[in-house]
Amino acid sequence: MTEEAPARGRLFLVAAPSAERAAPVALELGRRLPQAFVVTGAQIGSMVAGRRVAPPESDLERLHGLLLRWSACLAAAETFLLEGFDAVVHDAITGDLLEDFLDLCAPEPVHVVIVDDSHGSGTPRWGLWLDPAAPPDAAAAAVLARLEESLVLTAPDRPNPRRP
Repeated sequence: MTEEAPARGRLFLVAAPSAERAAPVALELGRRLPQAFVVTGAQIGSMVAGRRVAPPESDLERLHGLLLRWSACLAAAETFLLEGFDAVVHDAITGDLLEDFLDLCAPEPVHVVIVDDSHGSGTPRWGLWLDPAAPPDAAAAAVLARLEESLVLTAPDRPNPRRP
């Protein structure tokens, strides 16, 4: 007798210019999903011991630290995705960093939710953009009502109108 594996969960990214904007939406979204795992880059970052107190010396060093942090978030999320949980990752991600994060996710499709009304942030207009003034419960309801709009395909061989 073999037991079938559960259906794979969905991966969500809730990003904003600050973690304070992303967190309430991500937590409310997690509460509304049937079974969900919610993790933040700040949680992972706080678990790192022996890191420098001073800011990174270079942009490359900073990017390396972010990629390490996001890889750890995605590794934890993957554990739950395999068991049928939806996973919600949230962090302060803007500008070109969105593409860097999505590159780590490939080939996993990602429901991208950006909590920002700024058109000047340099963040690609991929996924679902929400007004940061919206209450978290309304924002989470909007995400669930507009899932298809939030979906960004990351596989390099699949055309995606939301990600060139």
